[in-house]
Amino acid sequence: MARVALVYNLIHLERLGSRPLDMLAEYDSEETIAALRTALEAGGHEVLPLEADETIMEQLCETQPEIVFNIAEGLRGESREAHVPAICEMLGIPYTGSGPLSLATCLNKARTKEVLLHHGIPTARFQVLASAEAPLSEDLHYPLIVKLLHEGSSMGLSEASVVDDEAALRAQCAYLIETYGEPVLVEEFIEGREFTIGLLGNDPPEVLPIIEVIFDSPRGIVLFEVDPEVAVKMDSAQIDYSQLPYLPHHSKCPAPVDAELQARIEAQAARTFTVLGCRDWGRMEMRLGPDGELYVLELNPIAGIDPSYWLPWAAEVAGYSYADFVNAILDHARRRNGH
Repeated sequence: MARVALVYNLIHLERLGSRPLDMLAEYDSEETIAALRTALEAGGHEVLPLEADETIMEQLCETQPEIVFNIAEGLRGESREAHVPAICEMLGIPYTGSGPLSLATCLNKARTKEVLLHHGIPTARFQVLASAEAPLSEDLHYPLIVKLLHEGSSMGLSEASVVDDEAALRAQCAYLIETYGEPVLVEEFIEGREFTIGLLGNDPPEVLPIIEVIFDSPRGIVLFEVDPEVAVKMDSAQIDYSQLPYLPHHSKCPAPVDAELQARIEAQAARTFTVLGCRDWGRMEMRLGPDGELYVLELNPIAGIDPSYWLPWAAEVAGYSYADFVNAILDHARRRNGH
């Protein structure tokens, strides 16, 4: 068994200040970390919980783990998810999951789409706008969706994100750029069925049972939701999360798809995971367009791993207990590193 450093970033409400609540969306609750620790200990491992703040290099040097179980999102910067893996590589410590290049690429939605297009994997047409006044390409057609360029967990998304005209586009771009301080990705909105697909392992990865996200509206998108485990703390901090936007939806796993569509989704998911250089685990979103094409929306190599989230749910449907799933991620990383 191994001496495992569990490296993470916790939700710290005091860091929020006057910024939007969803700027905490990428971080984890204490309950999630406790569940992961319990799962790894059930696998017989010694677990060293380490928060990935500015002292993480010193913490790793002091504790000298055999391997890092990395779910750290990073504190700042457009390549923040790559920080802990880069430090691990510099220190010669093996770690779970994708490397710095893949993490930095996947966090930047435009770079991800460029790689996908190079490999012939369909994705919606897009453009990056650094200012709300920048001209829009004539190749793009409404409806469009406006997203933050290098964020995940539905950060910055709302009902106003899907736009039908120039005025709505400019207003949403201006709001996001000013509020979050980064460029936006504008892409054609694909109206169709949405699927989220988990992957586990390598060469090739195991594609977990497909989840379909079903919206009440054809323009439905997944918006940021407060983790119920931290809602009480938010109440005690007098943070008003009741006004967060919400679009009704529910999910089914396994998705109600026929064998032909299932095979297409699984093949495209595995290929996308591979061409982006991902390792050990991850989750991605696709939409089935009106033209019958499967469009990859994005890939999250450090997907939410709380027991109540989509990825562990898909693993459970595949027959993994939560502890089995978490330890399978670790085992894939250990084998990849020759252990």
